[in-house]
Amino acid sequence: MLEMWHPKLVDRSWRVLNTLRGFADFVVIGGWGVFLWARKLKSRDIDIYIDQDNFYVLQRRCADEGVHIKRNPRLRKFEAVLEGVEIDIYTPFMCNLVVPCQDVMTGEMTSTVEGFMVAIPEVLLLLKAQAAKERWGSEKGFKDRVDIISLLSFVDLKFDVLEKLVKKYDRANEITKVLMRVLRESRREYRLLGLSYERDGSRLLRALERRFG
Repeated sequence: MLEMWHPKLVDRSWRVLNTLRGFADFVVIGGWGVFLWARKLKSRDIDIYIDQDNFYVLQRRCADEGVHIKRNPRLRKFEAVLEGVEIDIYTPFMCNLVVPCQDVMTGEMTSTVEGFMVAIPEVLLLLKAQAAKERWGSEKGFKDRVDIISLLSFVDLKFDVLEKLVKKYDRANEITKVLMRVLRESRREYRLLGLSYERDGSRLLRALERRFG
């Protein structure tokens, strides 16, 4: 299996993620969240959910390192760069993601993996589908599709949990349609994971269509 990003980039990102863990408590989402569950592609960026109290702690600790956390009201998130690594920070009051930060932090939607608090894979799947829809034609969109296939192929997803999340957060079925599009249209994404559409993708697609089609 190949990596998408240069090893130095992902190693630095992993180091920064571990540094942040020493600053405050948070929930890992995004590419690193997927990696912690699936153990496939690593990430060059960091995405986290954090509650308000820990946000202020993180803000203070980052300031001690000369790092300023900036507010991005258009995208409803906070942003920071530490050692060249981009960090997207979502709080209960600054979050535009399909599964809200507040719900994940308080609704038993996290689990501890390798010492990190991580969003459960069913939540990550919906978040990745939202990201894939918004940046389909970009390099990051390609990585989103690989991450979606990783979760569906290498993680023991609880489909009853996924169905409950879909009913609550995806009533128009926009996100589930993205998942099916990913499975239907991907080719290189499968190969990067040592899979193929003909053998693996078609099987995953049939399983998803039986539940959500």
